[in-house]
Amino acid sequence: MRVLMATFFLLLFFCSPAQNEVKNSSFKFDNHSIVMVFLKETPKEISSEFEAFLNENSASLKRAISISDEKIDFLSKEALRISKSDYYVQKLRRIYQVEFNIQSDNLAAFVEKLNAFPEVEFCYEMDTFPIKPPTDIAPATTNFEVNQTYLGPNPGINMQYAWNLGLSGTGIKVRDIEYGFNSNHEELNSVNVSIAPGMTISSAATSAYTEHGTSVFGILMADKGSYGVSGLAYGAQEMILFPEWQQSGYNRVFAVSQAIQNSQPGDVIIYEMQAYDASSNLMPAEYDLTVWNLTKAATDAGIIVVEAAANGTRNLDSPTYASYMNRGNSGAILVGAGTSDLNHERINYSNFGSRVDLQGWGQNVFTSGFTGSYITIGGDLNQAYTNFAGTSSATPMVAGCVVVLQSYYHNLTGSFLSPLEMRNLLINTGIPQGNPATGHIGPLPNMQAALHAIDTMLSVQNFEGFSAEFFPNPSDEKLNYALSNIENSKIDFQFFDVLGRIIKQVERSTSQGTLDIADLPTGIYILKVKSSEIEFTKRIIKR
Repeated sequence: MRVLMATFFLLLFFCSPAQNEVKNSSFKFDNHSIVMVFLKETPKEISSEFEAFLNENSASLKRAISISDEKIDFLSKEALRISKSDYYVQKLRRIYQVEFNIQSDNLAAFVEKLNAFPEVEFCYEMDTFPIKPPTDIAPATTNFEVNQTYLGPNPGINMQYAWNLGLSGTGIKVRDIEYGFNSNHEELNSVNVSIAPGMTISSAATSAYTEHGTSVFGILMADKGSYGVSGLAYGAQEMILFPEWQQSGYNRVFAVSQAIQNSQPGDVIIYEMQAYDASSNLMPAEYDLTVWNLTKAATDAGIIVVEAAANGTRNLDSPTYASYMNRGNSGAILVGAGTSDLNHERINYSNFGSRVDLQGWGQNVFTSGFTGSYITIGGDLNQAYTNFAGTSSATPMVAGCVVVLQSYYHNLTGSFLSPLEMRNLLINTGIPQGNPATGHIGPLPNMQAALHAIDTMLSVQNFEGFSAEFFPNPSDEKLNYALSNIENSKIDFQFFDVLGRIIKQVERSTSQGTLDIADLPTGIYILKVKSSEIEFTKRIIKR
């Protein structure tokens, strides 16, 4: 009879010094499984009966979620500030793993006995064999940036508009969770991309796994040079891979935990992963309950998660998935796959439903790598390019918009949009989905409309009895202003460029007058007006 090495995750309410050890255990793909156990919140410690049951099975407890207590304390404070609740962040303290040897025939019985204990709210078994990346549909192409038609306006996301303003994602950190990528590719070898320190890419992961990441990294971070393709957020501060399949074994929970451990509010984590339901249909990674809880903790604390809805053709509103939907919203931006034409309809393989927030192109996304059909320069795979597809291509397309918009907002305000604010911004300004009868996947991001919405958001608020006029706007040399209900107060006018740098500063002591802007280069500026009575911003165009 075959012996199984099983690892069990428990949500516990006590912590002894010996149980604080964090360990990334070694895994064997052909005989290893993980069972997640969530305990009820009423007991403060496990019963003697429960402890005896673990001892009978020679069990040892170890901390399972590799997020430090210091980091949880920090995320807790951020969650209270941003989401007014740190419930899901605090849950991270109570996930432990139990390792032991049992006969394979007894595994189901062991899980059943765990479920019977009063401490246990729910437990389930997770298969740790690597799930293949989402399928790519990739017809060959011979052009480069000219074939990145998604860069332009509808049917594209109009990232070119943002680029024309000098916006490229500066200052924002990106984390990607999947299997691997080729850092030697000519689009990635001179930009700030890397594998997380202390983590490795499994040598068992073939190019079918790792090149998936090369294409994702290319969509986000490909060098904007004179050759090849250009990443949507090519100016982002960094993009780091947190591989779920390491040389030591496959451990998705560890990869997600480490991505959160190494992220701050305002950072962006991408889930290029899928999960299986009970019938082996492909589902979003958060379908797994532990991943959902990790995601909820991260988004409550202000970390933005952009997640593939998966290529499972599943209706997430189906009664089959009621338990998943009843958990509530994890806070992740869930992305479906739409057509690359003006119709923006769901592609038949994409999951759909009310939980899916936005769509990206699920076809014809030209990028680096050799997934599916591809071309090479001189037969060199480090110079390979492909048309990427699926929710795999849709997700980094949306993530690229998130990074650039977050950068713009942060440069203007010094703060970050919350995950909910970012999601609402993209939905409210997006290009509507065509024929929702094919299954809801939401709108396609529209960068021009989203940037204008941020300008409006930061513009003059509806202060009672106050008005502000600036004319002409656009202007060549002189900008007239007229401010009401400001009495004998010094007024400070600051002109910021789109990267958040102060370009010009002028003081006036009258509520009406003229500002000389002849010395400003042609472009778009944010004018911040501040007095002892009021403060607001206004979008100004210099011709």
